[in-house]
Amino acid sequence: MIGVLLFCVIMCLCAMWAWLVFVVNGKHKLPPFYPGHLPIIGHLHLLIGDGVYLWNFAKSVAMKAMEKGGVLVLLLGYRIYYAITDPEDALTAANACLQKHFTYDYAKPWLGEGLITSSGEIWKRHRKLLTPAFSLPVMYSFLGVFNSQSRMLVDNLKAKVGKGKFDHTDYLRNNALQTFCLTAFGFSNGFEDKQFIQKYMLAVDEILNIVTRRFQKFWLQSQLIFKLCGYQKRLDEVVKIVNDMSDKVIQMKKAARLNGTDYTSDTKYKPFLDLLLELSDDNALSDKEIREEVDTAIVTGFDTTSSLLSYIMILLGTHPEIQEKIYQEIKQVFPTDRDVDKEDLQKLVYTEAVIKESLRVFTTGPVTLRYVEKDVKLKNYTMRAGSQCIILLFGAHRDPVWGKDVEQFRPERWLNPDTPVNPGAFIGFSLGKRSCLGRTYAMISMKTTLVHFLRTFKVSADDSNLKLKVDFLLKPVSGHEITIEERT
Repeated sequence: MIGVLLFCVIMCLCAMWAWLVFVVNGKHKLPPFYPGHLPIIGHLHLLIGDGVYLWNFAKSVAMKAMEKGGVLVLLLGYRIYYAITDPEDALTAANACLQKHFTYDYAKPWLGEGLITSSGEIWKRHRKLLTPAFSLPVMYSFLGVFNSQSRMLVDNLKAKVGKGKFDHTDYLRNNALQTFCLTAFGFSNGFEDKQFIQKYMLAVDEILNIVTRRFQKFWLQSQLIFKLCGYQKRLDEVVKIVNDMSDKVIQMKKAARLNGTDYTSDTKYKPFLDLLLELSDDNALSDKEIREEVDTAIVTGFDTTSSLLSYIMILLGTHPEIQEKIYQEIKQVFPTDRDVDKEDLQKLVYTEAVIKESLRVFTTGPVTLRYVEKDVKLKNYTMRAGSQCIILLFGAHRDPVWGKDVEQFRPERWLNPDTPVNPGAFIGFSLGKRSCLGRTYAMISMKTTLVHFLRTFKVSADDSNLKLKVDFLLKPVSGHEITIEERT
């Protein structure tokens, strides 16, 4: 009797699941399904695993989507997720779906309503207010800092010359964090404490890991279970660490303004924190909103650029012929050991090609998730209102429009003025209306770092054993070590 009752309950749940998926919002035909979905849970069981597993699963979804024309469907419970790799459809979805997926809410105890996590009118207002802080004149004003910090990085790395393989990622992250504090905030005093910096970066990594795991392990999406399993307590602890950093930044800047030691106060174009505090003075932003944007800026300002630089060095070490080409360009533009100035940036054509191609191959932010508020017409399908959207940025970077050598690291493809052939094919800095505000900052800082690094060191690496994971960002797990030798 109990078996019959249980069977009936399961059948009722399956019927309800099918009704929700295929009937309630069934006016538009669905794309092909990713294999392996089950009644009631859909593909949820395929999400469970560590960060390495999640990256491999995401790659599998992208490959299958490309086989099916650039769009397919995942079912997570009764929720419909459109997984998109087609460049045109990716751009359409990004511009039409501006509201972030509910997963980003899990980061709000840390980032609040900052630019990454906010949606709707809050995001529009903040984006408009903060855009001037990323103008070209402001970015050029940072060149002195970019140069001095790059020289400091080179000096720190000299201890590793001839010492064999080592993990270069911590060097790059430490340097990028200090650089960001100097540029966006106008100071670095108080951030030379290596233990504090290390503690901060570990806290950021743990928060991203918790948020990612909560999306994967669907039972943790229940606030009660999340709390009972101890995740909430740990999240509160690590959020406090990163909040202490942002509070310290804001208080130091306020003190500098009061003491008249704020060297950016008379400039026409305001760096990030100066602009935030002026907006606070004008009541355009509250103290809470300032803290949230500072938290957002810190993590996006140092982690993404340092991650990409680490991949660039791995790729150059694996492809010595490409490393030699970029080195020869640097030698031509810089016959002496002088700093990079704004006139040099446009001359570093091959260097920029290497950066873009590295970002195509290793997309540091490989996936973005959006909520579909209203029906959105793609080329061959219409996404249903109330569904979810997964834009597989790294998948668009493998689209057939890139040619038969899409899997190869070939910076020369960027020397063609028609690359990319489709505006949605290169989305390394995200795409559409919510694309990255810090793109110019990232490009200028990375060009400067590469100039100083490559004219000092020759790097060797082997990416054949590279193992990656995804915790919002794409990060190396093993096989990413490099060796360096000083050039003569």
